[in-house]
Amino acid sequence: MKLFSTLFYYGLVIPFSSLPYRLLYFISDIMYMLIYYVIGYRKKVVMQNLQRSFPINSKIENKRIAKKFYRQFCDTLIEGIKGLTMSREAIHERMYNRNPEVLNKYFDQGKSVIITTGHYYSWEWWFLGIDMPVRHKIVLIYKELSNSYLEEKLKYIRSSFGVTPLPFQNVREFFKEQENGTFGYIFGSDQAPHNANKAYWMWFLNQETPVAFGAEKFAVEKDIPVVFCRINKIRRGYYEFEYVDIESNPTKTTYGEITSKYTKALEETITNDPVGWLWTHKRWKREKPEGMKVHGEKPIEA
Repeated sequence: MKLFSTLFYYGLVIPFSSLPYRLLYFISDIMYMLIYYVIGYRKKVVMQNLQRSFPINSKIENKRIAKKFYRQFCDTLIEGIKGLTMSREAIHERMYNRNPEVLNKYFDQGKSVIITTGHYYSWEWWFLGIDMPVRHKIVLIYKELSNSYLEEKLKYIRSSFGVTPLPFQNVREFFKEQENGTFGYIFGSDQAPHNANKAYWMWFLNQETPVAFGAEKFAVEKDIPVVFCRINKIRRGYYEFEYVDIESNPTKTTYGEITSKYTKALEETITNDPVGWLWTHKRWKREKPEGMKVHGEKPIEA
């Protein structure tokens, strides 16, 4: 298995990653035609997600969004592979940090920060470019891949750009060991939580949605400020990301307040530009436990 993974990685993935951008985006265009029109990869899931999220849209409008999403989806896949061989300079050129001062002010105060975000536009490039020119030591909290060889390679690449990859199951231990450091902890805010009973349920994109509570839990326990990161597309292959303050005094908040704030920030981002979000994700696969309270105001269309 390891031999196959090695041959696949160095014989196919790396040579593909080394191709020029123009050729890679041409391949992305071909991929779009195959994935959308021929294979129909998760088209039912995408259309269902869009129709439930934007019920006032016509089917024609949601189909238009879906087509644009699939084009971007193919670009995102290609860009993720391209990131394996990109230099720091290339990442910095194509993934621009618009307002690092939002994080750096907390660094100047000697505080760590929790960064929430979603699977939006070229998030793998963001993982590589986030530390420029932010002064916090960035820690990416993530779910490990099942392929141990590819997992190690991805971990090595992210580490070489200054990010510390941290499997979710090791978060609490890491917090205990690093109490005096100034870190930027990245939490994915749009992943479906494993346990629906322990999730924070709220209205998100017109639907009853379980939201992982880990970011708020650690923010309150450790008194760590929370920000949200929004990625904007400038043009094909070029993006910028900006930070939005969510909460600077976590210990003074009420239950669910932080989770609601950053989830609404993500919702606003998606509503304004739905093309960039990962609509193939089965975000609403968890059933709401009986009697579970759903926070927030119920949409009129729901």
